[in-house]
Amino acid sequence: MKRIFIFLLITSVLSCKNSTPEGLTTIKGNYIFFEDAAVLQNDNEIYGVFLNAKAIELNKKAASFKTSNTDMVNVEITGIISTKKDPKILWENKIEIIDIIAVSAAKETDNTLKLGTE
Repeated sequence: MKRIFIFLLITSVLSCKNSTPEGLTTIKGNYIFFEDAAVLQNDNEIYGVFLNAKAIELNKKAASFKTSNTDMVNVEITGIISTKKDPKILWENKIEIIDIIAVSAAKETDNTLKLGTE
């Protein structure tokens, strides 16, 4: 009886699925939403964003960090990356947002063009 109980306990522990779904990726980068398009850019790639319910939620959270409609915000999200063709999103890489981890104001950059040396 004791062996059966231990066997059942071990098999139930080993058969549990990982709580993190496969295929999810966490990305940090600059996010911009303008009119009906959204883009997420990190150091390596640019992703077109599928406008699902989480993307709409991210837009609402990002609005408080923007001073104009064309401002970018820093985000950390979890999503599913794909390269499948889409009639609306023409970027090669696309992402479907699954979870929003963090949203913050983008670091200001000096957009002054400097010619020559100082």
